[in-house]
Amino acid sequence: MTNVSEIELQWNGFFWEASISDVAWSGFQERKGPYGAISSNKPSLGDVTVVFAPEGRGDDPLNAEELSLVSWFLAHQQEVADAVVDLLFNSYWEIKAGYIEEFGEEISEAFPDIKSKSDVKQLVGIVSVNIHQVSKDDIPYIGVEMGCNWEEEHGLGFLLHGREVVDLGGADTAILLWKARQHANKT
Repeated sequence: MTNVSEIELQWNGFFWEASISDVAWSGFQERKGPYGAISSNKPSLGDVTVVFAPEGRGDDPLNAEELSLVSWFLAHQQEVADAVVDLLFNSYWEIKAGYIEEFGEEISEAFPDIKSKSDVKQLVGIVSVNIHQVSKDDIPYIGVEMGCNWEEEHGLGFLLHGREVVDLGGADTAILLWKARQHANKT
């Protein structure tokens, strides 16, 4: 398990980010190309970019509360990755049907038959894991931005509150701060 003191969060001019490697993220497509394009035919070894506060925060160093949100994520990476894979596996046929309805039968080539959760990993790859500066009950909101075979332009995004998936949509779902705030303010 990676500890927050072991990673080097750096300001890139827009947000804080660090590169990490964890087995939780291995086996997905390698998506380090422009706009989350496939960058290797080999599966990822688990290297991901962690972004803190992808929207709406300045360049001040992270405070103790913010570092605790990053620490929570680092300690629960496997559970976050499992939640994403579970939802994608369980929603795959519905997603496929929606794309075929919207774009026609020819898009079905981007949706091969799958039989297991590991099959899902071969169709998507992690672009970044976004930890929002919003929390509820000391658990962060986490956005997982992905590239996928069927949506090259808009990608795929998950918003989670800890291990609980809150929303699934385009890649922006993983980045939008207002979505995390909206969910956090629900009682």
